[in-house]
Amino acid sequence: MEFLETSFGHLAYQKHGHGKNYFLLFHGFGQNMRAYDPFLALRKEGDCFLVFDMFYHGQSSWKSVKQKLTKEIWREIILQLREKEGIDKFHLVGYSMGGKFALITFEIFPCHVKSLLLMAPDGIKTGFWYNMATFPGVLNRLFKHVVFHPKRFFKTMQVLNSMGLLQSSLMKFVQSQMSTRTLRAQVYFTWNVFKPLKPDLGSIIKMIRINQTPITLVTGKFDMMITTENLKKFSSKIAHLQRLELECGHNTLIEETATYLQKQEASNN
Repeated sequence: MEFLETSFGHLAYQKHGHGKNYFLLFHGFGQNMRAYDPFLALRKEGDCFLVFDMFYHGQSSWKSVKQKLTKEIWREIILQLREKEGIDKFHLVGYSMGGKFALITFEIFPCHVKSLLLMAPDGIKTGFWYNMATFPGVLNRLFKHVVFHPKRFFKTMQVLNSMGLLQSSLMKFVQSQMSTRTLRAQVYFTWNVFKPLKPDLGSIIKMIRINQTPITLVTGKFDMMITTENLKKFSSKIAHLQRLELECGHNTLIEETATYLQKQEASNN
């Protein structure tokens, strides 16, 4: 286990391999670096996978909830990481929330990114929950109340589900992420600290086109949260983007992507 000690917090990560072909892998909300264990079999000789615990997850810590994570701060953190590890150019891999970090890292360092692999990335078409977390004033206080006093909210969800107005998969996802007070606090603090991080999609699309950066966008056919349809506007603007829709939902997309890539590699050999 490695730790990047910054003035904003401690970023935990694990190095796999000692090559100079670097991959930075960012997991989704509620996960930790172990989410990428299925990807480790994809590492080749000469590759070095740096798999992170994002702040408020795993063994990473953020010093103060009053300090928001801005693009400028993220830039400082990645620069410090690159200096520590001797990284010039690198590949980016991101799933869900980690996809947003991959997009923003590309936005900040477009000429240093060799490729992008985005699995159901957040930050392209923002969902209801993220919007609710970033609303000002009364609505933000309502979100906080829902997170820390969830009983009435869960009862409402069950009623909507029984009426066919709320998909069961979405209800199960929200319940799994908010089942305990600790998890609900993680929801609230993560979304509030991370809320300044909004990818500039216009700039990202422009630089991907100019640099002809290889990019693969993976979605799950049964994913109700980040759908293929919702990402079409983004993907249609990048002619060389590789689209991949797998027979799975949101929660198993990392494993299914790793399996798909392993099969592709075997068929090419």
